[in-house]
Amino acid sequence: MYLVRHDLALVHAPVLTPIPEPTPGLRLEELGAGQLAELERTYARIGHRYAAGPLERRFANGLRFGRLWVGERLAGSLWVVHDAHRYIDELCWRLLVPARQFWLRDVFITPALRGQRLFLQMLHAVAREWVPGFEGAWSDVDWGNTASMRAHAAAGFALRHRVRAVDVGGRLRWRDPAIPWPLPARDLVPHRRWLWLGGERLRRHAEWVA
Repeated sequence: MYLVRHDLALVHAPVLTPIPEPTPGLRLEELGAGQLAELERTYARIGHRYAAGPLERRFANGLRFGRLWVGERLAGSLWVVHDAHRYIDELCWRLLVPARQFWLRDVFITPALRGQRLFLQMLHAVAREWVPGFEGAWSDVDWGNTASMRAHAAAGFALRHRVRAVDVGGRLRWRDPAIPWPLPARDLVPHRRWLWLGGERLRRHAEWVA
């Protein structure tokens, strides 16, 4: 039986860092659930290996996918949750993200184009084009991922919570106390420190992992 420890930083940006000099020709394009083949080609072109699990499940859970262009060059991609639930599967927490905020998932910038503030500019494009009345952004980062933590800090994110969990055999979870969240989280008894995933709970967990 395996045991996996999770240690996450939940970071929040009430406003994004201003862009000192926008990159000419930058645009954000959205792909939908009917464009899975093109989405997979996008990952192949930018050299991104996505997490296990069918991509269509992300759309089914309300995530949106965008790819970033600089002129005619594909520069990166990301997933966004807003006006939908962000399921943090490591802790089995399902948090409703309001329509005027968004939660980042799986952001990737083409290695050859890093260092040009494209991550920040992609977030501004999401806030401007996808989230009318933008009021803030969230993201979760592995605690030991210093490069990602630096990139988020440069974009205006600050640490709000450090949360940890232990996964025993994919069924038993020990997790930190539930974080304060403006919209009540009720799924999978979030205030229970020990959680057994079986039966209906396991089915829902499998559906929400995305």
